[in-house]
Amino acid sequence: MDATGANRNHPKRALLIDDDKGVRNALHDVVTSFGFVTDAAANGPEGLALFEKNPYDVVLTDLLMPGMTGWEVLQALRRLDPKIPVVIVTGASVWADDYGILQPAVALVRKPVDMRVLETALSRLLGGLA
Repeated sequence: MDATGANRNHPKRALLIDDDKGVRNALHDVVTSFGFVTDAAANGPEGLALFEKNPYDVVLTDLLMPGMTGWEVLQALRRLDPKIPVVIVTGASVWADDYGILQPAVALVRKPVDMRVLETALSRLLGGLA
C-alpha cells in the first residue's frame, strides 16, 4: 500500500454522483478510460451509502442536485473521511469559493467536462494516475 492507503496492485476506484444519467454515463466512460473502476449514484444519499460500503480513491459529484447538493455531499464525505479527494463537477456559473470548495483535496471541474481538465484534476488530487 502507498501513503494514500491504495494498493498499487489494484486499479483505483472512483465514485460518481450525478442526478443526470447522461452525465453519469459520460463520466463513467471518461474515468474508466483513465484506468479507474467506477460505481455510480443518482443522488447524494445513494452515493454516501455506496461510500460507506466500499473503498474509493476519489469521489466526483455534481454540485447542483435536487435534495442533497454536491456541497452537502462534500460536507458528509469530510465527516466520513476527511482526506478523501473530491472533484466537484458543475455546469453552474459559480466560483469555487461560493461554496467553500477551496480546500485541500478538492477540485472544481466545469461542465461540459473537458477530458484533459478532468485528468489534470484527478492527477493533482491523487498524485498521479499511474
